[in-house]
Amino acid sequence: MRPWQEQFLRSGCDNCESLLEMRGHMDRVMDCTSQHFDGAIAVMQPSESWVAKWQRIDKFEKGIYAVQVQGRLPEDIEDDLETKGIKYRPRDGSARD
Repeated sequence: MRPWQEQFLRSGCDNCESLLEMRGHMDRVMDCTSQHFDGAIAVMQPSESWVAKWQRIDKFEKGIYAVQVQGRLPEDIEDDLETKGIKYRPRDGSARD
């Protein structure tokens, strides 16, 4: 198991644990994370960072984030988010505004 998988399994996600429920569920960690990404951003004050605003992570916790992630959430998880009124925005570059 990779260190980042252990962290999500042990602690869940600081930004989305109430939605994705990864803590203690290895299958959810595998479904909702990816080790394939391009670029990284370290954000210390998300609400003050223009880069965080540009990446739409200005409401997230401070931390290190991928710029672009290969892969998407499984359809059933996307459907569950939609049912909860949450618009899923893929980080794979396919979302266009």
